[in-house]
Amino acid sequence: MRVSWSPDLAGRDGAAFDEFVLASPAGHPSQTRAWANVAGAGGHVTPNMVVVSESGRVVGTALLLRAHVACVGLPWAWIERGPVVRRLEDLGPVLQCLGREARSRGVAKLRVMPYWDGDDAQAAERALRAEGYRDVQEPDGAHATTLRLGLTGGVGRLFSGSSMDQVRWRTRQAERAGARARRGTAPDWVCLKAMHTVLMRAQGKRVKSDAWWRALEHFAASDARGALFACDYEGRVVAACLVLRHGTLATYSLGASLDVKLPFSTAILPLVTAIRLARNTGCASFDLGGVPMEGDRDPKRNAIATFKYDFDRRRVPLTREHARWLIP
Repeated sequence: MRVSWSPDLAGRDGAAFDEFVLASPAGHPSQTRAWANVAGAGGHVTPNMVVVSESGRVVGTALLLRAHVACVGLPWAWIERGPVVRRLEDLGPVLQCLGREARSRGVAKLRVMPYWDGDDAQAAERALRAEGYRDVQEPDGAHATTLRLGLTGGVGRLFSGSSMDQVRWRTRQAERAGARARRGTAPDWVCLKAMHTVLMRAQGKRVKSDAWWRALEHFAASDARGALFACDYEGRVVAACLVLRHGTLATYSLGASLDVKLPFSTAILPLVTAIRLARNTGCASFDLGGVPMEGDRDPKRNAIATFKYDFDRRRVPLTREHARWLIP
């Protein structure tokens, strides 16, 4: 196998990278070339695009991120929701090639998190263990359990049935109170950033930089990659959410609401509007953006995820984060 490692890809190489990630059942927005600008916008992170090929055919790709200080690469790197392969049997060989190449470039420890679900997630974890990676998943890390809605039913069936009683009730409650959801515009990004910053501080998490938010807004400017939704109530934005799209999968990426008591669920209308648009624009499923892992008793994480369970309670396991030392 041959490994190509570059800070950027253009022309046919870049197109081949994009096509491979899009066609993979384990593709994810954070493994696309366009996401490199978002990943590197926070500072102290260098994105690298890695392509593993065999006999001229691409078998794996990765948007690998490496920490740096004063332009000097530090000895650890990570791959968010990757590496990407189309066949699970390619994951082991691709990991071997990535590990060797990373080690030759001074990376001593590598974290990975391929984006497989269900039984495939378990198979991916077996491949990771076989290559010497160990489970390092943390409850407050990137989510490893999610909920997904199928969107291929008839128009009138999207929120029908007794399982959706709470969704319909919360939606009517918000609309009767006078709340309205809509597609977001440029000023709504400012509102989302402010509300999300309050949320992150309440959870004791690091706040995203202004540069990161600008890069994210630019990434989601294309309808093929994402859309922002806002909820208005009494002349102000009380909630907003961002939905990212990759192929036929739409994913609730992040959202936040004003920290005030209102007579309805502020999160419901933007999410319902996003799900309807995803169905109407050809998405086959909608990922609700993760829920706490089984056994996670953190009250903040569970409270934030509560409204998602109104849509579906069937938990979908994802490949957990794994890491290994690349040096003996």
